[in-house]
Parts: sequence; structure tokens; C-alpha cells
Amino acid sequence: MRDARGVVIGGRGAPGRIEPITLDEPEGSEVLVRIVANGVCHSDLWAIQNGNWGSPFPMLLGHEGAGVVEAVGPDVTHAAPGDRVLLAWAMPCGTCAACLRGRPRRCAHVWDQPARIHAQDGSRLIGTLSLGSMATHTVVHGAQTVRVPDGVDLIEACLLGCGASTGIGAAVNTAGVTAGDTVAVIGLGGIGLSALIGSVLAGATRIIAIDRIAAKLDTALALGATDVIDAGVDDAVTAVRSLTDTGVDVAFEATGNATVVAQAVAMLARGGTAVAIGVPAPDSTVSIPWGEASVGAAYPNKATLKITDGGDPVAEDFVGWLDALAERRLDLRPLVSVIAPFTDDALADAFRAMLAGEVIRTVVAIEEPAPAEGGGA
Repeated sequence: MRDARGVVIGGRGAPGRIEPITLDEPEGSEVLVRIVANGVCHSDLWAIQNGNWGSPFPMLLGHEGAGVVEAVGPDVTHAAPGDRVLLAWAMPCGTCAACLRGRPRRCAHVWDQPARIHAQDGSRLIGTLSLGSMATHTVVHGAQTVRVPDGVDLIEACLLGCGASTGIGAAVNTAGVTAGDTVAVIGLGGIGLSALIGSVLAGATRIIAIDRIAAKLDTALALGATDVIDAGVDDAVTAVRSLTDTGVDVAFEATGNATVVAQAVAMLARGGTAVAIGVPAPDSTVSIPWGEASVGAAYPNKATLKITDGGDPVAEDFVGWLDALAERRLDLRPLVSVIAPFTDDALADAFRAMLAGEVIRTVVAIEEPAPAEGGGA
């Protein structure tokens, strides 16, 4: 048994505090990871307020982590102690109906976290999205770990655990952005900016970035946006259609606001695709104009609406994106606004800044990473 510390959420809406936890040694296909870096994500707040996607409390917070393997179960062959790894909640589980039918991009992600993590009172802790990476250590299924190449900073790599992989995957997998496409991105947090990055990687020639915060619009331009719209000043739909004449090929909703989904659909050119990525409130309802009396989704537009939670990635995607980081074909450093210490006060300020729109991502440095071979952390 190992002593550790982690952010424990006692119940729905309860405050999170860093508390002592204990971990049993991994068994079977399990991996024990010492966490080096973990991003603070809107999904963490959603899990606190709405429950951990059906899993019981208490919950060990965090799902956007990277660290170093300390121990593995006897059935693990792809990871070894000392390996630097990304934790990926969106990795296909291999056991749900979609996976068994050979459709891993439709995975239901029915991971059952190993019962190896315990709170101070001995009760079992289940991590956010079966990871629990806002901690000094966690135990996960080995299939949820992906080796990080030497030289890649774990502060940057951890973003691929959720926000970056969700946005990039939504662009290249869910939406299928192709060379020459025109794209609109509504909401420039970590996921929206990652969708923008993914669209650049896919070869989009015009990318319109939309938000109400000037600093985020500036960041979007630095990352490859060709146009920006301040939604606090201009009507986003009108502005997009004015810029493009016929509308865009792909529009991303990255806010979690149900009304924005309809805006994304209304921005589309004929045959275009809208992708909703944001995590909505549980009681959200989307209403979309459908027919010819308006610029409807059915007539005359023949639009497609897709909804995704993790950009539908598979193992090869994570490996490819990590390789792209290593080769600097992919740069996620502009998404890291703040590197914060692992303290209660710093975590509280990270959530405050996230809600206020002051940051793209705060990454918590759980420990100071040792230099990796080839440079970086």
C-alpha cells in the first residue's frame, strides 16, 4: 500500500480538498502512475456539479494527466516502470457493443476503474472518467496509458488527455475537415482552440474564430485563424455568413451552451457539418430551424449535426499526436496559460479563472518534472 495525496470530492457539489489517500499495488492489467502534470478542465467542474458520469462518490478528481509509471500488474506488456505516459480517458474500451462490432470510434468508454484507491476512511475512490489524475498517484487500466516520446514536456502533453484530443479529434475524425474547407469555431477555450488547431492540421484554408474575450481572439489568430468575430459586438451567424457569402463547410460549437448549437447549424453552407463538442447542462434542449421558411437544417441546407464527447480517437491517434508534439508539427504550448502548484488555494483560483474566462488552460504541476532525454520536461 502506498500513501499519496489527491483532490477528493465527497458528494455532488461538495468542495474539493487535497487529502491523504492510499493506493494498493496494481494487479492484472493495471498501472500505477505518479502524476507530474494535470490540466484543469470544465469537465472536472461538470463532474463535481452533476456526478461522475454515473459513478458513485466519493470521487478522485482529474482526468487530463500525464506522469511516470511506477508499477504495473503482471499482465501489462506495453508499459514499464519509468515510462512517461499520457492518461487517456477516451481510449476505446474494447468491451462495449461498438468496440465488439469493430467500431471503436463509437466506443461508450465503459471503463471500470480498478478498486485500488482509497480515501482516508477506507472507502473506495473512483476517478473522474475512471482516471483520477488530480493526485500525486493514481491506478488505471493499462490500456488508458500511452507512452510519451522523450523530449516532450508533460505539462504540454497532458492536454491531449482531454481538451486537446477532444478538439483536434473533433476536427480530423468527427467533422472530417479536409484541405480547402472553410471552418467556424464558436468558443475559444481549450477545446475550441484545439478544434482550430486540428482544422489547421487538416488543411482548412479559412478559419473563423468566435468568442467574446479579446485575448482569446488574439490567441486564435496566433494559432492560425484567418478571421475573428467578437460575439459580444456582432451577431455571430450574420457575421460568418457575411464573411463567406454561402456559409462555412464546418462549424464547431465548443461552449456547452445549447443555443450555440443552433447558431453553428445556421452558419453552414449547403451540405455543411456542425459538430457540438461542449459538455451541456443535464437538462439542455436544442431547437433547430428545420424547413424552408428559414435557413433550415433540412431544406435548403441539407446540413449534418454531429455530437461528440472525445473527438472519437483511437490509440493510433494519440500516438500520432504525441509524435507530432515531439517533432513540433503540433504545438500546444499556447494553450497553457498558467502553471499552478498543487495546493488547495491554487486549485480554487484555477477554477475561478476558468469560469471567468481568464485562462485557456491552467495546468497543475503535481511535482517538478525531471529533465527528459532529448530536452524538455
